[in-house]
Amino acid sequence: MLRAYDKATGAEVGAVYMSAPQTGSPMTYSVDGEQYIVLATSGGGQSGRLLAYKLAE
Repeated sequence: MLRAYDKATGAEVGAVYMSAPQTGSPMTYSVDGEQYIVLATSGGGQSGRLLAYKLAE
């Protein structure tokens, strides 16, 4: 699971199932005012891949 937490309170604010374990550090970037998180996954019978998630407004 990729989980998001409120920085001020520590409360979980979201979670997304990932089909393989994360194998690298997440990276964030912004395009035209939209923020994205990208991370590498591999294992569990799957070859390496990059997953990108767009953050909700």
